[in-house]
Amino acid sequence: MSKHNKNIRNLSISDFYCTQCGLKGVPILRTAGREREPGHLKKLFCLNCQKECNMVEIKPRGKYTLDDFLLEFEHGNFDENGNRKKVWKQFIREVKNNE
Repeated sequence: MSKHNKNIRNLSISDFYCTQCGLKGVPILRTAGREREPGHLKKLFCLNCQKECNMVEIKPRGKYTLDDFLLEFEHGNFDENGNRKKVWKQFIREVKNNE
């Protein structure tokens, strides 16, 4: 097995969703062992908003899912700069208590 093939197997694709418009952005390859925490915010250029915004990282088999992002987005947990108003665990606890 070549070194190139071994490196490809250590990559995963993360999807990114804009905290301003809620739409999917450009995916990014991540090397195994260099992943970020679930729901990581990363400043990227949004093709829909046409500006640099915070985007939420969603991994294919991660703990933070697209449904989690949509829940946060629909309940307004992101401020005008795309930062979280409440940390994820506190936010989800409050949402569950209100249901």
